[in-house]
Amino acid sequence: MFIMLALATTLALSGYFAHVGWLPLGQALAHTAYRLVIAYAIALALGASIALLVGWSPFADFLFPVFDILQNVPSFALLPIFIYFLGWTDQMIILFAVTSIVWPILFSVLTAIRGVHTDLNDAATIFGARGLRRIPAYLAPLAFPALLTGSVVGIAIGWEAVIGAEIIGSTSGFGAFISGAGAGGVNPTVVAGTLGILLIVFVANRIIWAPLLAESAKRYAE
Repeated sequence: MFIMLALATTLALSGYFAHVGWLPLGQALAHTAYRLVIAYAIALALGASIALLVGWSPFADFLFPVFDILQNVPSFALLPIFIYFLGWTDQMIILFAVTSIVWPILFSVLTAIRGVHTDLNDAATIFGARGLRRIPAYLAPLAFPALLTGSVVGIAIGWEAVIGAEIIGSTSGFGAFISGAGAGGVNPTVVAGTLGILLIVFVANRIIWAPLLAESAKRYAE
């Protein structure tokens, strides 16, 4: 991060960014971030719910390899299907990103549940964590660290999915913005946008993910 700040400061002082349109660039970054946040929220609810319901069920051994096959389908191979039904809309890009973000979350939580010690499962049963009550009372706290890890990986993949879809054909968002601005090659606008993405990722990691990961390691460590 220090290197990035030093580079950005040097370029700014040299006048490299003098002709960058900061307002449209900021709006494009905000639009992409909005799409990513919504996609992550949907993927979080979907992936965590499926993993918590399936992980301790008799069908886990059957569904795990099915999920493994599905996650290996390239996300961008599905893009024409999303475009056909939804067009180049926010809904299309968001749902397309969900198909990329959901898998790290689902597998992280599912692996955590399947890999738990047998004595912990037995203790949870003895203390009354049975049926659907088992999910909030036992499985959810158990899987929380894995949920955070899967979220970090999923959001990283989500940036690629959202920006990639925007570059291919969208008329809005950061991907569309740099696609137009960078038609002639790397220029100050593209560099400024890239630095903006790196700044957003760094701030999110420092403010959100690092504290949550530290707290989960302290609170839920076995």
